[in-house]
Order: sequence, then structure tokens, then C-alpha cells
Amino acid sequence: MHLTPSLTAIAGLGAAVLLYFLYRLARKEAVFVPLPQRTIDEMLRMAEISKDDVLYDLGSGDGRVLVAAARQYAVRAVGIEKSWVLVWLSKRRIARNGLKDKVQVVNADFFNQDLSEATVVTAYLSQKINNRLEAKLRKELKEGTRILSADHTFNFTEKAKMKTGHFWTHLYIM
Repeated sequence: MHLTPSLTAIAGLGAAVLLYFLYRLARKEAVFVPLPQRTIDEMLRMAEISKDDVLYDLGSGDGRVLVAAARQYAVRAVGIEKSWVLVWLSKRRIARNGLKDKVQVVNADFFNQDLSEATVVTAYLSQKINNRLEAKLRKELKEGTRILSADHTFNFTEKAKMKTGHFWTHLYIM
């Protein structure tokens, strides 16, 4: 079978993306897998968010949690995402939804960012990253801050657990 140059390039790009995801999975690192909207809605409802909250989404991906929180609850939302491609996608989503005044995305590693302003933290990371993140959350988050983790747990006292989609969301309160 003979592939045209453009099909060869697409196949090469696809193989590179697959290898990248396999590499990240083998290292037990988080990879971008978007949460279904139903799961996001249930997570946010579980947090009992009010308009006075400040939501931080760690590893915010394409911004869908940020947009949902700002639209549904009128909160200020901050996403922290390392991938410049996902930050770009987030900013497009935020602009399309007219939420530039409510939502901010920072292109950075959340381990190097101050999280102390957050009153609600959402995360869909890996267990390995959650384990590393615990000390930072304990140090920086105020008492009463709600933490929602999709699929993976923290070694905090769990306040609630809810089946959201095909996995569990865990709620912790500092």
C-alpha cells in the first residue's frame, strides 16, 4: 500500500501522539483525557459552590471545568495547565463563552504556583501526582477549602464519594 505524503505525515503524527500517551501512562503521569460534561456537573454540584468561591482546576486541560464553573455558578475560576496547546484551547473556549472576565488560565506547573487563594480545587490527575501534591495542598490551602478529585484519591479524610460517570469523585475538606 502506498501512502501519499500527507497521509504519511498524519500517520506519523498519530504514532507520535500514541507513543507520547503510552510513555506518560508507563510513568504513571497524568495525560489529558477530558471529563464528560455530566461528570463535571456532578463534581461541581458535590462541592456546593457559591458565587463567592474561587475555583482552581489543577491540570485544567481544555478548560471545560473552568467554563462550567463560571457559567453555572458565576465563580471566578483559575486553571493551571502545563501544555501550551491546551492553554490555547482553553483560552479559545473561554472567549467563545464570553468568560474572559471570570476565568483565567495560567501556562505553568501547578507545583510552582501559589494555590492559597482557592476555596475549591478540582483535579483529574494520576495517583502518583496526587500523592506528590498532598503536602503542597496541606501547606497552602485554607481550612474549609473543598478538594474534588476525579478517580484518584488523597490521604485526607474523605467527606463524600460519588459515582460520576465510569469512576468515583472524592470530596475532601481541608
